[in-house]
Amino acid sequence: MMSELRSLVDAIDLPVSADLENGFGDTPDAVAEAIRAAVACGVVGGSIEDATGRHDSPLYPVAEAAERIRAAAEAARDLPFKFVLTARAETYMHGRHDLAETIVRLQAYQEAGADVLFAPGLMRVEDIATLVREVDRPVNVIMGFQGVQLDLQSLAALGVRRISVGGSLARAAYGALLRAGWELRDAGTFGYAAEAISGRDMNALMAPRT
Repeated sequence: MMSELRSLVDAIDLPVSADLENGFGDTPDAVAEAIRAAVACGVVGGSIEDATGRHDSPLYPVAEAAERIRAAAEAARDLPFKFVLTARAETYMHGRHDLAETIVRLQAYQEAGADVLFAPGLMRVEDIATLVREVDRPVNVIMGFQGVQLDLQSLAALGVRRISVGGSLARAAYGALLRAGWELRDAGTFGYAAEAISGRDMNALMAPRT
């Protein structure tokens, strides 16, 4: 993971924020080390989630999860620049569609030092609006999934401060590839090429930086 982050940081001029999953360990010390390791790769922001990665117990208890965020925040405070720490409540991603629990978790994470709060999987406009009202940190939402589809202006009107698209861009690209393959197989036509990027433009995108 860290090797990939370093390659990404080296390839672009924009600040990079990393999805650091659960900090790659259960303990607060492991989470703090994940922050420090990401920073060593040039990352200037990152998210820590409260999912354990275990099927039998998918979420850390709130108090334990908050301690993990606190360790990340303390590691970030020791840096010579502002590291943007995002805390993720993964309740909806694990079938626990309980807005009240999600809010309690994110409120605990904001008190532990998170800069941005994120609950991926919210599907209703009213749930997003309620979450924004109930916390006092910037709220991140994810678009490009099935469910609620709002534009930038509508999200801003709700008070959302940051938007993620997750893997939706990659899935859109793979969707185009599959549709092209189905067209070739089923129709024997090549209409997909009308929307394809030119070889010249693709080469320009992939050219080494100077």
